[in-house]
Amino acid sequence: MPKKLLLILLSLFLIQQSFKLLSNVEVFGNLSWVMIIFMAWVINMFITGIFAFAGFALPTQNLLPNSYYKVNQPMRFKRLFKTLKVEWFRKFLLATVWRSKAQQAKHFDGTLSGINNLEVQSKKSEFGHLFPLIILNFVGIYLIIKGLVALGVAVLVFNVLGNFYPIVLQRHHRMRIDVLRGRMNTRKN
Repeated sequence: MPKKLLLILLSLFLIQQSFKLLSNVEVFGNLSWVMIIFMAWVINMFITGIFAFAGFALPTQNLLPNSYYKVNQPMRFKRLFKTLKVEWFRKFLLATVWRSKAQQAKHFDGTLSGINNLEVQSKKSEFGHLFPLIILNFVGIYLIIKGLVALGVAVLVFNVLGNFYPIVLQRHHRMRIDVLRGRMNTRKN
């Protein structure tokens, strides 16, 4: 089975599983704290996975206009990046998930064409976190309204860490790519 088809099928499977899970939220009423945290993580992983698998298979980054991906106020954004301590998040990723140099090389191989690939991968990643961020905010609020306050809050916390921080990090990467491109253009002239 071709890889793209498999990834699309996985995305569709996660859509189905997310609906099943969220349509039966009443059963989550008397969960222990450990189970609340686990279920919040599962909900986040299912919904984020829908867009991640789709992004691995399809050019999802093209669904939003290029103007969306542009950082318009870089100085303000740098302050936000610092205030939110996103650098700590970046270091955590590099020490865990992105520790492998082979994994890092898939996104940037050190060449000029690698910069273009890094930008595309950054847009894909941001798109793959943007829609889950929005959906999971609604899910968290829905759970709170249904009286599952602890679960709703846990979903929102995981959402911030698992989707909002990666979006800020990807925007920071592209801002740095723009600076690098500007320097390269200056050298050419």
